[in-house]
Amino acid sequence: MSLILNIDTSTENATVSVAQDGTIIQSAENNNQKEHATFLHETIKILLASTSISMNSIDAIAVTEGPGSYTGLRVGMSTAKGLCYALQKPLIAICTLKMMAKDSSISNANDADLFCPMIDARRMEVFTAVFTNNLESVLEPCAMILDEHSFSKILFESKIAFSGNGCFKFKPVITSQNAIFLPNTNYTKALALLSFEYHQQGIFSDLALTEPKYIKEYFI
Repeated sequence: MSLILNIDTSTENATVSVAQDGTIIQSAENNNQKEHATFLHETIKILLASTSISMNSIDAIAVTEGPGSYTGLRVGMSTAKGLCYALQKPLIAICTLKMMAKDSSISNANDADLFCPMIDARRMEVFTAVFTNNLESVLEPCAMILDEHSFSKILFESKIAFSGNGCFKFKPVITSQNAIFLPNTNYTKALALLSFEYHQQGIFSDLALTEPKYIKEYFI
C-alpha cells in the first residue's frame, strides 16, 4: 500500500492531492496562477487534516518537474523537496508533459495512436512531446515554434491527440484529418496514477540533485 502526496504547480491550475494506491482520497485546485505559492502550503495542511492523515504516514511526495511556469515549478519543487528532507520521505519527480499524456490516454475515446501535450510558451511557441499509449517517448520534451508543417510526418502515419493550453493556437493552422484536439482538463487523477506506478517501481529522485526541467533558459 502507498500513500502519496501529489503536487502540481507547473501550469495555470495548481493541484494538491492525497492518494492511496493511485486512488485520490482528497484533492484541491487553485485556478489563479499568481496564488500558487500561498495556496500550496495551507492546502496541504487542510487536506491532511480533513483526511486525518499525518505527514509522517505519507510514504512519498510526488511533484511535477516541468516544463511549465518558471515560478510555479520552483514553488512546487521547493515545497516537495523541503517536505521530503524534513520527513525523510522519497521524492518522485514526474514530467509535466508525461502527466498530461497520461491523462489523455486514460480513456482514449478517440482511438488516438499517439498523444501530444502542449504547454503554452507564448506567441506560437509551446513546450511539447509525443508519447505512445504506454507513455513511451516518440519525441522528447522540447520547445517548439508551431507552424503548418509541425508534426506533418508523424500525422501522415498516425492519429495524434493534442492536449493542453498550447494546442488551441495550433488548431487553426493544421489541416490533417489525423489531428484530434482535446479540451482542457484536470490532471489530478493522471498524476496520482503515475506517482503510484513510480512508487511501486522504486523510481525516486535524488533530493540534492533534482531541479525543475525548464527546457528553456529563463531571462529576467
